[in-house]
Amino acid sequence: MENNLLVNLRKYRPRENTNPLENFITEAFAHLLRSSEVITGALVTYINGLLEDEITWHGLDYQVSTQENFANKYPDMVLKWESGVLVFEHKVRADLHFQQLEHYRNYAAENFSDYRLVLITEREYQHQQSPDCAFCWNNVYSLIKKQLAHIEPDVIWYAKEFMALLKSESLGPVAPINPIAIQHYLEAKALDDQLASLFCMATLPQNNWPLGSGFGTVINDLSKKVEQRFGIEFRPIENGSARGWFPGIFHGVIFDGSDHHFNEDMGNRLHVAVVFDFDRRTHQLLRKSDTFRRFSLDFCQRIAALNADWKVINKPQQSGIQNINWYHPLALIQPMEQFFAGLHNAEDQLAHFVQQMSRVQQVIVESTDFASLVAEMCDERLLT
Repeated sequence: MENNLLVNLRKYRPRENTNPLENFITEAFAHLLRSSEVITGALVTYINGLLEDEITWHGLDYQVSTQENFANKYPDMVLKWESGVLVFEHKVRADLHFQQLEHYRNYAAENFSDYRLVLITEREYQHQQSPDCAFCWNNVYSLIKKQLAHIEPDVIWYAKEFMALLKSESLGPVAPINPIAIQHYLEAKALDDQLASLFCMATLPQNNWPLGSGFGTVINDLSKKVEQRFGIEFRPIENGSARGWFPGIFHGVIFDGSDHHFNEDMGNRLHVAVVFDFDRRTHQLLRKSDTFRRFSLDFCQRIAALNADWKVINKPQQSGIQNINWYHPLALIQPMEQFFAGLHNAEDQLAHFVQQMSRVQQVIVESTDFASLVAEMCDERLLT
């Protein structure tokens, strides 16, 4: 088989009873074995350590194939050399089919003088049907990691990429239970209630938000939705009440930045945020709006002058940004533990939240382009 990963992947077609992820990982793994005698030798040595009866391995002139025909049954991968054969079945998110390994064993017994059946799975509970040895993808990850100092120089980059692939699909090292998470589990569960209390108190009339009478407030818990956030949304008033979600300004906590495309800025931390939200129907106008461009630049400069701890996210102005989420193109974020540092009671936390958010709102309303931007985005003719 040609040692070209893309060519080999091309043979797969979407069809019933196939697992694209399983096939992809199989081809990527086979490509690594074809490219590295070091990894292949280490793998066979590891397998021999698990076998009751070791298979003879000389490490020369081996071949790695995928989807080889075993009388119309197709094991994921076969490693052959002059005196032996290893037949691999790979599982990721699924279990073995009925008598799947028995079919491979029957064929191998008739066609190979010395063979072993090897099962690699996501987790140990998937080890079924009595293979000659079985282990998990996290063991493969560890095996490769141990060999990085010895791998052929031109293969090191690919070995690292394959490890990253396993890790990204939760097939790398198994994360241990975090002792800190155990200790603070109950406190963490109470966080939603504590945030709800803070946001409710923050919407009381006595807080006198600078956005004033032109914007109404809505508390919105989207922590379990795709947006992964919880907070207050300030929305333009129409006919005495806050409009539906378009253009609005969110004040609250973002739990995960994936939907907003804030991942690189947030990392794996909760952030307090101010986010400018725009309805889908405004996106075409937003992309070419000089008003939005002027407002966003002015807003960012004014926030920087506050000498605060906010990080500005202005996606349209950041060079190299692709696939901008135009629902949330402009935002301020700050790690939550930093925002509330040194504040140990609910009253102080509420006062600090209102004070800091009010400072941001003051910057917003002082912009000469803000009122024009709201009017431009709320134009009824645009939304018909």
